[in-house]
Amino acid sequence: MTDVPPDGRSSQRAIRRANLSSVARLVAAEGPRSRATIALRTGFNKSTVSSLVAELLDLGLLAETGQDEHPGRVGRPARTISLSGGAVAAAGLEVNVDHLAVCIVDLAGQLLHSERLVAANGAGSPGPVLDELARLADTAIAAVESRGVRVLGAGVALPGLVDRRDGRLVVAPNLGWRELPVGAELARRLDRPGLLLTIDNEANLAALAEHWDGAARDLDDFVCVSGEVGIGGGVVIAGELFRGTHGFGGELGHVVVDPAGARCACGARGCLETVAGQAAVLRAAGVPPRAGGAELLARADAGEVRALAALDAAGHALGIALTAVVNVLDPEAVLLGGYLTPFTPWLEGPVTAELGRRVLASAWSGCEIRAAGLAEGAAVRGAAAGVLRWILADPALIAAMPHESGAVRYASPVGR
Repeated sequence: MTDVPPDGRSSQRAIRRANLSSVARLVAAEGPRSRATIALRTGFNKSTVSSLVAELLDLGLLAETGQDEHPGRVGRPARTISLSGGAVAAAGLEVNVDHLAVCIVDLAGQLLHSERLVAANGAGSPGPVLDELARLADTAIAAVESRGVRVLGAGVALPGLVDRRDGRLVVAPNLGWRELPVGAELARRLDRPGLLLTIDNEANLAALAEHWDGAARDLDDFVCVSGEVGIGGGVVIAGELFRGTHGFGGELGHVVVDPAGARCACGARGCLETVAGQAAVLRAAGVPPRAGGAELLARADAGEVRALAALDAAGHALGIALTAVVNVLDPEAVLLGGYLTPFTPWLEGPVTAELGRRVLASAWSGCEIRAAGLAEGAAVRGAAAGVLRWILADPALIAAMPHESGAVRYASPVGR
């Protein structure tokens, strides 16, 4: 028998990896399926499917359910395969101006761990912040791994421009961080052999989380506004995240709504977040920063004039900023996320009014305003889910992961 040449072996490995991905993603998208149905849906023959499923079972990505795909039907039961809940998982980590967050989500979408820590991260140097984030991550991962769950990777959500190729935070104006190799810094701090680490913008991850598991599951074209101390924007077009040439697309918070307005942390004047960012709205409403959104919500519910005026101004500013986006992209909906979510009843009117006045096609198309489904937890959930979806797209990554040796690896998930 003639040996397969090196290029042939490489081609076979590539085909095998693609086929593993096809099976894993099919089960992820459609739910539990029998081997026969998987063969029918993928076009693979039954022996190929049996081999692929066996490998995915060994990797811990799939599990036998023991359930018949067609209960009550005469004949041999068609036992189904599902994503493996409670076996493998990923961590989501978030740094924002006023908090740190960590969550761990398993492959079946179950939230295994969640923690949010109030912290003034913009008040000092990044070192102590990353130290604390690594401590939170290590503690959370150890807790779930003690229950027999294998954590494969961690995604990190950051409030600024991120170069995903090398895990570098280019600039985060509200944190005061610039040119920071967050990927390398976190990899050095995390004591998790073989862990895969990815970095992305928090608004992008929030938009993806809403598309996968939140209020945008039925949408292919939408804008997700992520409201924190600043304002971020994630844009999904034809079901895919729009990043732009350098990956910096979606910076809605720095659209100028008042050229003569207040100075923004980015250096410009009158950016959207100087009016609609959480700190700006609390200040305009006369709510102490420590009281936060809960106090603002209570005052709005009570009809307090100053609170209502602050929300109205924020809504009009949001509408003005979104006008250009809606005119150019014609999305189906705008989701209001982060701290903005509970204030959607007060923001929807002024946002809709501005879009109605300024969007050329508003009389014919319209653009729905929705409350986000995951609200303030969207970015950190998206960070974890993104890692899992990346692994489902290339299950062979798991086989290459060292279990007990090797360093944390920063990796750029191209196309995710």
